[in-house]
Amino acid sequence: MDPNRRRFDHFAIELSLALGVRVPRHPLWLAVAENLTSARALALFCGKPLDELLRSLGLAPMAERERARLQREVLRFDPARRTPEEVFSALFAGA
Repeated sequence: MDPNRRRFDHFAIELSLALGVRVPRHPLWLAVAENLTSARALALFCGKPLDELLRSLGLAPMAERERARLQREVLRFDPARRTPEEVFSALFAGA
């Protein structure tokens, strides 16, 4: 799977969890597509650009603590390695 797509999927899930609501994927993709080339670029997106996106979607801005956690998670994610969710999904897909 494409590393940029994996990075986006992970970011969409983590952002939705941080906000407590499901963030629409299409507007999120349009906003972050150019920032998916590196974890650092995506972490930088978590600042003012993310606040503007959330505002345009009618969502409240993130608390600083949640924003810092999201940035750490984005920087830590390695698209070359499968997540625990992907491992479990693969195990139970054949069941």
